[in-house]
Amino acid sequence: MSNTVRARRLSANFRQERSPMRGQSISIACLLTVLLGGCAAPVAHEFGKTDIDGINQQMQEFIGAYNAKNAEKVAALFTSGALVMPPNASTVQGSVSIQEYYVNRFKQGASDLSLEANSVTGSGPLAYASGNYRLKMAPPEGPERPDRGKFLFVFRSANNTWLLEDLMFSSDFAPVAPAQ
Repeated sequence: MSNTVRARRLSANFRQERSPMRGQSISIACLLTVLLGGCAAPVAHEFGKTDIDGINQQMQEFIGAYNAKNAEKVAALFTSGALVMPPNASTVQGSVSIQEYYVNRFKQGASDLSLEANSVTGSGPLAYASGNYRLKMAPPEGPERPDRGKFLFVFRSANNTWLLEDLMFSSDFAPVAPAQ
């Protein structure tokens, strides 16, 4: 057999062996395209007026529960792993600890809370509200005194409800010295 005939047969055999592989490659490429297309990020939620209204409503709920000295209701406005970062005190984490913190806060005479949000904004499932607060402190062992300061609330959207994820506040006044 001549070299030319042998080369043609080898070429024909190679094409026959290659054809099924080529079909598999195309099938795999199509499958990967479909699978990876399903992994694409969903369209981000557009933060808008409805979200701002929801956050403002949650802040009003917080004020109402706080001024009613209802620690259980205050704690229910937080996510289960939330943080409260009060001034001159350790960070409090989790629903049970947050409820205990507010029980003690109310025993210290905290009342008449008002919040003035200067900014409410967000992106996706997170939102932020910052501004100023005012309240009264009337501890059983001392005189009533006003308090004012700044706050930062971080909210997380869960099942179309905004819950507090983190709360940080700081007083504009120096801490009161303990009685001697």
